[in-house]
Amino acid sequence: MGLWSYFFTDKPAAPVPKEICYYIEGFLACSYFQQAMNVADRLDTTSSKSNIQVEVTAHSRKEWKDRVLRLAKEIPGAEDHRTSPVVWEGCPGKPVQFIGGFDNFIHHARKKHNVFNERNV
Repeated sequence: MGLWSYFFTDKPAAPVPKEICYYIEGFLACSYFQQAMNVADRLDTTSSKSNIQVEVTAHSRKEWKDRVLRLAKEIPGAEDHRTSPVVWEGCPGKPVQFIGGFDNFIHHARKKHNVFNERNV
């Protein structure tokens, strides 16, 4: 038994599979997009026990006009959404759920992940 194995007999914990995936898209100058990114930053995505992954994609305002129309066609439930940001949930190979814009995302984060509740603001 080497010195290393004497002190460190346990193997490091295996990473937790990401079971909750959020996608946030918007145009960079949009304050609601910026706020949605701030909410995403408050989610536990980096700890060894985290099962959350967040992917953020920023567009120029010019690109956003076309992109939001494509997202409205691609994401079930987003047909009438025309503002920035667009937020949805669904890891690859799993069903996609449209969440909405910033207001919907912060409500969802409060309810599902206890983010921005009075005790942890």
